[in-house]
Amino acid sequence: MKKIITLLLASLLYSCQSDVINYIPYVEGYWEIVSATKDQKKIKDFKISGTIDYFKINDNLSGYRKKVTPRFDGAFEISQDQSNFKLSIEDHQLWINYNSNGVVYKEQILRANEASLIISNSNGFCYYYKPYEPVSYTHLRAHETLRYL
Repeated sequence: MKKIITLLLASLLYSCQSDVINYIPYVEGYWEIVSATKDQKKIKDFKISGTIDYFKINDNLSGYRKKVTPRFDGAFEISQDQSNFKLSIEDHQLWINYNSNGVVYKEQILRANEASLIISNSNGFCYYYKPYEPVSYTHLRAHETLRYL
């Protein structure tokens, strides 16, 4: 019986670690903030955001995060500022370890999949993202036309 319990605990620990490993491929890309919470209380819903977070991850799990601003032609205005980071797994949790201009801090990735990205920090803030989807000029004109009918 002791062996069975040990095997179950070991498989549970391994499955938890493998779950966060599976987050890594989903982190890279363009993410639009949806909402923010502080100590599990919603503090802001973002109906529309002027900037998008772009994450780039290299094979060695280093990378960077940049703020980009979408343009109507589908391109982006790209900020020169970037936050360099290294992903790590500690205690079965996925962390973004930043080191930008001598400032060192980290955030935890609570979820990353094709539909959402959730990141928390040590100050109790939790940020909820969805994949960025470009809005076409035609789509905006259709909403504008409906507004004036």
